[in-house]
Amino acid sequence: MMKRFTVLGGVSALALFTHTAAMAQDAAAPAADTAEAQDSGQAVTTEDIVVTGSRIPLSGFNRPTPVTVTSAAQLNAAAPTTLGDALKQLPALSSSAGPRGAQTSSGQGGAYLNLRNLGTTRTLTLFDGRRFIPSDGSGQVDTNMFPQALVERVEVVTGGASAAYGSDAVGGVVNFIINKKFTGLTGNIQSGITTYGDNDEQKIELAYGTRFADDRGHFLISGEYFRNAGVDDRLARPFSQKSCQPISLPSGSATKRDFACDVRVANANFGGLITSGPLKGTTFDAEGNPVAFNYGTSVTGSTMVGGDGPRPQFAPLIAGLDKKIVYSRLAFDVSDSFTVFAEGNYGKTRNEYQVGSYSNQLGTTALKLTRDNAYLPDALAEMMDDAGVTTITMGRYDDDLPRTRVKVANETIRGVLGAEGTVLGGLKWNAYAEAARNTRNLALHHDLIQANYVNAADAVVDPSSGAIVCRSSLANPGNGCVPVNVFGTNTVSKDALNYVTGTNTADQKFHEFVAAASIAGAPVTLWAGDLGFAAGVEYRRQSFNQVVDPLSEAYNPITNAEGAYRVGNAKAQSGRYNVKEAFLELDVPLLKDLPLIRALDFNGAVRRTDYSTSGAVTTWKAGLTWQLYDDLRLRVTRSRDIRAPSLYELFQRGTTSYQPQVYDPFTNTTATNVRSVVRGNPDLRPEVANTLTFGAVYSPSFLPGFNVSADYYDIKIRDAIASLSYQQEMDDCYNGSASACALISRDANGVLTQIDIVTQNLASFNTRGIDFEAGYRSNLPWLAKDAAISTRLLGNYIDKYEQSSPGVAAIDRAGQIGTAPHWRLTGQADLRIGAVSLFNQARFIGGGAYDKSTLASDLPQRHFAGQVLFDTRISAKLPVDHDWEAYLSVTNVFNQLINPYVANGPSGISDFDAIGRTFRVGVRFTM
Repeated sequence: MMKRFTVLGGVSALALFTHTAAMAQDAAAPAADTAEAQDSGQAVTTEDIVVTGSRIPLSGFNRPTPVTVTSAAQLNAAAPTTLGDALKQLPALSSSAGPRGAQTSSGQGGAYLNLRNLGTTRTLTLFDGRRFIPSDGSGQVDTNMFPQALVERVEVVTGGASAAYGSDAVGGVVNFIINKKFTGLTGNIQSGITTYGDNDEQKIELAYGTRFADDRGHFLISGEYFRNAGVDDRLARPFSQKSCQPISLPSGSATKRDFACDVRVANANFGGLITSGPLKGTTFDAEGNPVAFNYGTSVTGSTMVGGDGPRPQFAPLIAGLDKKIVYSRLAFDVSDSFTVFAEGNYGKTRNEYQVGSYSNQLGTTALKLTRDNAYLPDALAEMMDDAGVTTITMGRYDDDLPRTRVKVANETIRGVLGAEGTVLGGLKWNAYAEAARNTRNLALHHDLIQANYVNAADAVVDPSSGAIVCRSSLANPGNGCVPVNVFGTNTVSKDALNYVTGTNTADQKFHEFVAAASIAGAPVTLWAGDLGFAAGVEYRRQSFNQVVDPLSEAYNPITNAEGAYRVGNAKAQSGRYNVKEAFLELDVPLLKDLPLIRALDFNGAVRRTDYSTSGAVTTWKAGLTWQLYDDLRLRVTRSRDIRAPSLYELFQRGTTSYQPQVYDPFTNTTATNVRSVVRGNPDLRPEVANTLTFGAVYSPSFLPGFNVSADYYDIKIRDAIASLSYQQEMDDCYNGSASACALISRDANGVLTQIDIVTQNLASFNTRGIDFEAGYRSNLPWLAKDAAISTRLLGNYIDKYEQSSPGVAAIDRAGQIGTAPHWRLTGQADLRIGAVSLFNQARFIGGGAYDKSTLASDLPQRHFAGQVLFDTRISAKLPVDHDWEAYLSVTNVFNQLINPYVANGPSGISDFDAIGRTFRVGVRFTM
């Protein structure tokens, strides 16, 4: 007997791959039955596993809400690394965030799920039906903290989920189901490396379960270690070496910009480049000798094509990850109808990557160096004298300083106490309390202290001692400044390094407390079947507090803003809120066994949510499922969903940056050195989404094992939480917006000095498209008596992906590469003959326009091709006692890499493969 997933009201999923050793215990017996049937030449039968996509645990109703189910075996076969990478194989989740492309100090490296590319904060991620503590104040849940060895399946609910599951489910819900009944010992040991010899991986998983006290008690524990080294530099791949991106064109050109390759930096160089004045175009070799700089073609203030400048490809491809997690659960049956349980999670992840690689420039402010600089090369001194100049400006990439390295450590501790049971002849109840804490430590090592760097570069000879000192030390001998030679590539002393760089830190603690209770069942039988219901209440409290190092909040005279460092500069901040929720869900059978109405069922839910920050709001859903006959089922759902603002969006104290130029329409001038402060808004309201889905599921009786489904969706979000750019705020103020004018500051002379970028309820989103899935499984007796095949095709077509803000024309990005390609497809096939299994997967990410927000007069609208990736995995059961399986996995078999232009496009590289072919070998066992 084989088990098959039946998704009630959801997208039909493939049969469970029972040959995987990490499967649930309740699949072990059916797997054995299957083996016996195959050995005897018998036909393989199926047993349904009911997946409801609902809070009501009934198998007699067909849910109207689409659900996609992926088994543990499919996750491991498709991408045998982390849960986040595995789920990105699903078209609806392909834009999920992860360590690939991490290039900022914002804590990248976690695995955050993103349904329909509506944002990671609009996807509700649940752990066995319960909330899990976010990794920071943004509200994102890091799936790296989940025990992969015990994940039985993952259910993805793609619409109408807030009323049943809770707030934040605007895009949908991803629910990780744990095998709580597992007994025995299972494990997985794996190692991998890319075809380029980098990003080496190691993975170890173990899980153990046992029963005790005459089977009344059950203990479960799981541990996992995963490490990948990362790829620090994009230049390690050919597409980055090509350095392709849009560039500005000279005035009078047909368009303002065009695409070009071999794009290089025009205003800085390793060893220094004089960027203005009569000596502009003078650079320095490693020894500090002045030489001519080749500017190439299409030169602008910052870029050019060809020439001697560095390629601006300094971000990492993938952050290094080190993960250690432990999960444990203890349950005890006090009676046949009453069980108590306790569970705990502990996890620690470390991410590390470089940011900006050598890019220790001073933003838009070049170094100013004088004729009396102590390190000035003699040849340059003569050139300055001949030109009659006493100062020069220099742009420099500091190849002689260490790269700035970002290290992020997240530690999660979570405990749950609960009880469950049955009452009144079968009603199931559950109550639990969760307390959890996440500690996040962010450190940027060797971050440039910009003012100190300027002081160190301004080196002179002390007239009293003849020693080379900082000019600033002549007036203030105790300031600790250590001079640095910025002409050419030079050895920087330890003292100088400690002076010009520092460690930029931000330490945050996030706390969550949840208490919830629910009851569900079918207490009444109506004319067409059982009336099902679920009801529950929940209280949730979240808070965070962040402390930073003093220099991150210190005034920086170079940028005229807070924050002494080149990057980072987090701010001390804190906040808290609480939420009270109550919900009711009903399954009502309306008609049954009539002509063209095999069954007609109604599913509805309503939830009242009260936020301490913004008040109460109601969400609801209503859906119908119409079974015309045994083979065909239609469904429709209409819902109102919400997302509350995160703690960051509410209470972020502000990060400060420096805007070199802002056009001021009031004075028709361009203001310089304008502070831009990004901060939260405690007056934010929850954003509201109206979602419509309808579709059909077809399971033809003449072709057993085949299922196909298609669902249309339309999601409209109003009062979306977002923020305008500083120029948008200026333009809106000029056009009469009082709220925008309130965010703009001027001095006594009317000169623009500061613009606050405040998170607001101002944007709207509208996305619509079609999800579809087809699956087929069958025995293949013509091939071998024990041969079987399972196939699956998942797809998503995006017809509309429109974003708009007040005063700005709406932009439909459907068909934009990376952001919202029209097509995403994943096809899978698993062939099993006896002890050997061959899994193959093809992933297609559609192409499209580079950036649909641009006009044809600005940038030619080229169409860039998508990417097709092929993965394969071969496994074989070993001829030993117990269940042992060895496997070889190759992802991206043909080593297809991301398009060079797409790699530097507005949508980033998360959807596409920038790493290349990867080999993994491992062994999986169950005892």
